[in-house]
Amino acid sequence: MPTPTVTHRRNTGQPYAALASAIRKRPQVIRWILAGPGATTAAILTMAAMPAWLPRGAAGVDNIVYPLVLAPLIWTVAFLYAVVEPNLPRGVALIAGAVVANGLVTILAAGGAFTGSVR
Repeated sequence: MPTPTVTHRRNTGQPYAALASAIRKRPQVIRWILAGPGATTAAILTMAAMPAWLPRGAAGVDNIVYPLVLAPLIWTVAFLYAVVEPNLPRGVALIAGAVVANGLVTILAAGGAFTGSVR
């Protein structure tokens, strides 16, 4: 009787090894997604989160103007990082972390978590 083949992997102590392996199998597709929609999403969410942590300034509009002016620069940095990063899983983790962090700040700011007076 032949021995059945085991198709599952053992836990090697690296919890994200399977994810990193899947990313490395299709580098062009992952890099395209990361540089296109990933960089755009990161730039938009960073721009949306900036009014929550930028000071208002003397006229009270600095926290609105700076994100609009800096949005193309933020997109350029995210795009170029996605294109030139040699370690693709690290690039995915960094841009995904930026998207999650800025998305969380945006959601909290939209919910009114940052309203009130600062003393």
